[in-house]
Amino acid sequence: MVPITDVDIDRNGVPPALRAVYEQARGHAAQGNWHRAAEAVALLRSDVTDSVPIATLVSTILLQRGQYRDAHAALLEAARPPIDSPELLLQVVRGLKRFEEPELLKKLVEGSDWRKTRSLPHLAELAQHLGMSGLYELAEDCLSQALEIAPDYADAHYLRGLFEMFSGHKKESTTSIRRALEANPGMANAHWLLSMQESEQSARSHVDEIRRVLPAAAPGSEARAYFDYSLHHSLHAMGRYEEAWQALERGHATMRRLAGYRPGEQHALVESLERMALPSYEPSPMPESGGGTGLIFIVGMFRSGTTLIERVLAGHPDVTDGGETYQLSACLRQAADHDTFDAVDGSVVSRAATIDFDAVRQRMHAYAHWRAQGRRWLTEKLPSNFLNVGFILHAFPEARIVHMRRDPVETCFSNLRTIFRGAAPYACDQRALADYFLLYRRLMAHWNTVAPGRILEIDYAEFVGNPTIQARRLLEYCDLEFLPSVLDLDRQGGASATASAAHVRNGILKDRHTQWVPYERHLRPMLEILSSLPANGANPY
Repeated sequence: MVPITDVDIDRNGVPPALRAVYEQARGHAAQGNWHRAAEAVALLRSDVTDSVPIATLVSTILLQRGQYRDAHAALLEAARPPIDSPELLLQVVRGLKRFEEPELLKKLVEGSDWRKTRSLPHLAELAQHLGMSGLYELAEDCLSQALEIAPDYADAHYLRGLFEMFSGHKKESTTSIRRALEANPGMANAHWLLSMQESEQSARSHVDEIRRVLPAAAPGSEARAYFDYSLHHSLHAMGRYEEAWQALERGHATMRRLAGYRPGEQHALVESLERMALPSYEPSPMPESGGGTGLIFIVGMFRSGTTLIERVLAGHPDVTDGGETYQLSACLRQAADHDTFDAVDGSVVSRAATIDFDAVRQRMHAYAHWRAQGRRWLTEKLPSNFLNVGFILHAFPEARIVHMRRDPVETCFSNLRTIFRGAAPYACDQRALADYFLLYRRLMAHWNTVAPGRILEIDYAEFVGNPTIQARRLLEYCDLEFLPSVLDLDRQGGASATASAAHVRNGILKDRHTQWVPYERHLRPMLEILSSLPANGANPY
């Protein structure tokens, strides 16, 4: 959650007798002195339920102090509509997104008068949090208001283009992104979105556009990395592979400095997951309301085809696509009383013996019932949940787990070309990426040994080669009737908030295995590490 000191909070909700202590706590927080801030907050906590500003401040400080459960509880006290102050509303929304509470976020925004704000940055950020929570209609309302105030507001056009891309409206997405660039030609992330949808014809002019504005981005900045990755994609579309590789290498160098990936921690995490012993646990029955909503977890590496599988499943009338969320991770964080930005980390694993798995199960099922809107199944396709398969098997024995495998080189090369920001810090370094891929394969082999037959293995090449047979396997595993329409990937409806959004509605692509070939000479470090895996087509398990 963004520190509360980043927002000019309306102090009218703070009782006069507490304002001095409140300001003292805010002052310590502004200086990063969280210990002193916590001491001051101790005098305020009894009044959390009476003041939204106090509750929000308490939540922020407790989270910084590592008290996840208490921080979550305090934030829930603040999330009570109506909240009249747009600034304070935004701060609470930030917290609800951090704690993965989309249902409460929706109720809060709908019950508060956010429309009275005239702040364009506030409206854009509110739309961003709503969209990234899957609340696209509310997000569009915010963007429409921002564009009524300022028709050329670049951030609003960019976000609209992003959400339109998620929804499969490619033409509309390109138009919105272009409008953003007309207002702000140096918007690096907008160039990145365009490059992901690039054709050879559009790439020619786009390369010139990028090179005109690239010098304005500071060397070593995230914006500079976005420009370099964009250049790579556009030059690749034109077949100028050597220049494309040089641009990608520059982007990698920048992202490595920003990501700070530590491979030793990932090795330790996988080792701890392999040794993990969970307490005996008898899962509570699934909720009877609406028959209960089952969970389909789609796991694998990023860029392995998980979006394709979700798109197929979402074509069935009994399935709602939930997209990529950290909902399961949030359930585990709360149960372990530990905060992390990752799908799981070593501290959560070390506390596994004390986790209340029934609390994890109940919260996850409550979310699934809300999100699925009465349908039988909800998909959760965060690929990195492959790390959480042990927890899924334990807490959700009736859940389905679908593991999408793709050729190691194809998968890793696709990762190398994608900016993930914090989600995959290993993806900007060939050796680190290949090493991580080996860890992933090793852990999936472990889960298959622990629970043989529980995980459905689908090979991307086999699915592309015979989609009807593989779709039948998939639907049978999920106890669903096969419908030929599930393979109609360009149908309307649903949203894919992933890097695959630009292509998933283009049908089942059969020529993606050739993408890396022009760069074979440059990929030798990665290829050498991956050569230790079984030959293509061999079952690694």
